[in-house]
Amino acid sequence: MQKQEIKALDEALLSLEVSRGDKLKSVLKKYVEIIEKTSYLMQPDVYRLIDKEATVMNYALLGNQRAIAQLSLNLMEATLQKELDSRYRWQCLVDTWKALKKETLMEISSLLTPGLPSSLSSPCEDIQSPPVVKKELEEMLTAQEVLQQKRLKHLCTICNLLPPNYNMAQLTEWHSSLNALNQDLDNYHMDRMMRIRLLYEKSWQECLACVQKCKKQLLDCKSFTEEEAESLVNPTFFQMVGELQSKVEGKLELLDKSFEALAKQTEWQSSDLFRYFHEAVQLWEMHQNMLSEQELELEKNMEQYREKHNLENQVPPSPGNLQWE
Repeated sequence: MQKQEIKALDEALLSLEVSRGDKLKSVLKKYVEIIEKTSYLMQPDVYRLIDKEATVMNYALLGNQRAIAQLSLNLMEATLQKELDSRYRWQCLVDTWKALKKETLMEISSLLTPGLPSSLSSPCEDIQSPPVVKKELEEMLTAQEVLQQKRLKHLCTICNLLPPNYNMAQLTEWHSSLNALNQDLDNYHMDRMMRIRLLYEKSWQECLACVQKCKKQLLDCKSFTEEEAESLVNPTFFQMVGELQSKVEGKLELLDKSFEALAKQTEWQSSDLFRYFHEAVQLWEMHQNMLSEQELELEKNMEQYREKHNLENQVPPSPGNLQWE
């Protein structure tokens, strides 16, 4: 608009100069005729005088045109300088704004390291420990407690199977039930870990979607090119998300190893407990067999002594020992 106004001003001034030249031309023609009629000067002198005056006026008109051209040039230079200053100031503001956007992204990425943002400036606490994962862990602890109490209750029933009220078939069935409870706990751990991994995977997908959303917001500002937005968002977020993912994977792997070690320890303890009671039952049976053998031996000896005593009682007395009444 300023350039158009300068151009319009230049055209208006030049038009005025042309109009002034026409008016001067008509005035000179008018006074040439007047002077010729007075016959005070010869016609060549009149033309010479008029030419001299016309030359002076032409110089003045040319000077005005040069002044108008210089004015237009000065106005154009001032406008260009003002535009350049405005452009420079605008570029500085854009650079400052980009720096603020970058700083905001850095703040978001720094929040990733201590867990998904819903916008470019929203908090990221839910990335490290998603609420669904927290809830899943709390439910797992509750279920573990229930399964542990059930297993402890089953362990206490071993007292009903001890000698002399023991039964080898019942003891074997008790051991099978204990193994089933241990397997149920191990399967529950495996199922919960699989679910936790899926929840974390869903969180990573949401985080990657947030990265794309941040990139889209930068592009929507129309002050970042796609390459700038790519170089600003991807390295920052992907690095932080990768570090956080590695950290969480390490924790999950450690938890898997703990559950695996717990399963092995439980299996070993259950087998050792069953072996102990099985040996105790075998020892009891061995003592029972020994006692049965001793009891049979004792009954046999008693029967022998009883028969011997009966035989002794059946032998008739000798005549010398008879007493007559």
